[in-house]
Amino acid sequence: MEYCSQSLKNILLDKPHVFARQPGQPLNLFEYFISYGIFREILECVQYLHGLDPKIIHRDLKPDNILIAHNVRNGRFIKLCDFGLATVHEDSMSHTNDIGSFRYKSPEMYASKYTVTADIYSLGIIAEQVFDLEISYV
Repeated sequence: MEYCSQSLKNILLDKPHVFARQPGQPLNLFEYFISYGIFREILECVQYLHGLDPKIIHRDLKPDNILIAHNVRNGRFIKLCDFGLATVHEDSMSHTNDIGSFRYKSPEMYASKYTVTADIYSLGIIAEQVFDLEISYV
């Protein structure tokens, strides 16, 4: 098994210091493109899971579960991990409710009927952190 010493959580903590940016300041061009590359790979990983037949819902997407590989293979350095809560999804299926990390859990996961969109909600929260956005929830 490949050892990945970094996670997206570590990267998010270090990124403002590396680019000498204060909280609330916009990303400079270099930080934006690096953030874009990271997030694009995360989206491709999730797209792969959701494109399988049957689809797989990760249900615990968060920066801790996104690893950064030291050795890049095939141009990819992002790896999803911790599939302990992942489940197969078919259209008429019910799922276990109220699981996953609170901050990244979509509201529909409190009911037993949800789809792969539960992961999309988590991706939105991750995007907010990767691009250092301040979104107010009403």
